[in-house]
Amino acid sequence: MFIPQVSNALDRRTLYSGNAPLSGQSNSYGFSLDTGGMASFFGGDVAVTAMTTIHLDPTRRWLGWYNSPGTYEVARRYGRISDSRLLQGLFPGVPTDLATLLGLEGLKGTKYIAAHSGTILEETSPFSALLMKNCARHLDPIEIHCRKTQPIAITIIELEHSPSNQAVLRTSIYPPIAASAPILASIGTAVACGVFRDWFSFSMIVLGVLVNGISCIVIGAGEFILQYPIPHVDGPGDGILVSEKDKEIIVLKGNGSSVCCINSGSATLRFRWQRWIKWCAILLVFQLIVQILLIPQGTLFGQIMFIGSLTVSWGYNLWLSSKNKENIQGEVFVRGVLRCPRFWRYSLGTRTSAVVFTLLVLKPKDPRKILNMLLPNDTPVWLKFKDDILSRIRTNQELRFETSVWDALAPGPDKALTELLYGDAEAAYNGYLDHLARSDTKDTSL
Repeated sequence: MFIPQVSNALDRRTLYSGNAPLSGQSNSYGFSLDTGGMASFFGGDVAVTAMTTIHLDPTRRWLGWYNSPGTYEVARRYGRISDSRLLQGLFPGVPTDLATLLGLEGLKGTKYIAAHSGTILEETSPFSALLMKNCARHLDPIEIHCRKTQPIAITIIELEHSPSNQAVLRTSIYPPIAASAPILASIGTAVACGVFRDWFSFSMIVLGVLVNGISCIVIGAGEFILQYPIPHVDGPGDGILVSEKDKEIIVLKGNGSSVCCINSGSATLRFRWQRWIKWCAILLVFQLIVQILLIPQGTLFGQIMFIGSLTVSWGYNLWLSSKNKENIQGEVFVRGVLRCPRFWRYSLGTRTSAVVFTLLVLKPKDPRKILNMLLPNDTPVWLKFKDDILSRIRTNQELRFETSVWDALAPGPDKALTELLYGDAEAAYNGYLDHLARSDTKDTSL
């Protein structure tokens, strides 16, 4: 058996010599990072989430000049809304509807009961759900003093603005200065690659900056349009949104158009340059292929610079996507469409006090109908209590009661329950008087 000498074996080894990537030479025979795969697939979900909110913020459309990761996922998502056979072949699957990009298809609104027209909607538009979540998230309730069994939050909204039927949902959300971090990182890493004469890495960073910037301009041109059926007679549209699940009641006070856009509104994306979406997706695919092929040809230093630009951009995209899309849409709807209406939010400890408070604020045409829907109890004690409360509300009497009242209405074993019910009603009335004082002084909770 032949055994080679140690000296001959060492002579035949290929040693890692001075031909290092950091020296500016080609990296063909040196260590190479898999930056092409990182550029294509790393951070895809985060990049898509950040891109799908660009329609809502007008400033972000012009601030996309940075080398962003996740080009494959962005190309796949937007390539499916075009009619290109090439893109349908590259990204097979069910074509994506424009409305699907908004993320509102699975959002269902709560029940609506009109105060004057008698309209009852068992399910309303996604915008009523966004409004309810926005109120619960941003408004701290004022607690009305009463006993507590089943606390219910009541938000009163005075709608003073009538949105147009083709309103564009767009308002500034993110501070523009935040985009300077990925932009400066991409410019700095590109300049560093140019100084060390790594033109492969330099050109790939510049290509990523140009493609992402162009994509943001084209995709950001899409308008988030609100549409709703215009009522025949634009009279008072007062009513309530009721969520049994969340223990929430929203009292809407305003004209029919304002309330209708909340209850029956729908949204879609309208692109000014629909055909340019196809070319953006093709450009993203081109960037993906070129970066996979050419980035390994750069030096180790250039590849590190390329990864650095992607990392900073990924962090920026992560920050953009960290804010829930529904929260953003709710803010845009309240600020951009409803134009920041006046809000008051209260918390009442029992369902009875919450319903009486709602009737006092709403002043419906048929209070008995709403009272029976929200409090379906029909025992003799409850029926007597309801009749007395309704009579006092219709005649604008104070809801203040002496002991003799429940002694006369419910002598004997029903006295304890009657006392609790009238105590709830009186607490609701006191809370209503406090609300009138706040509304007269223009004091809002938002």
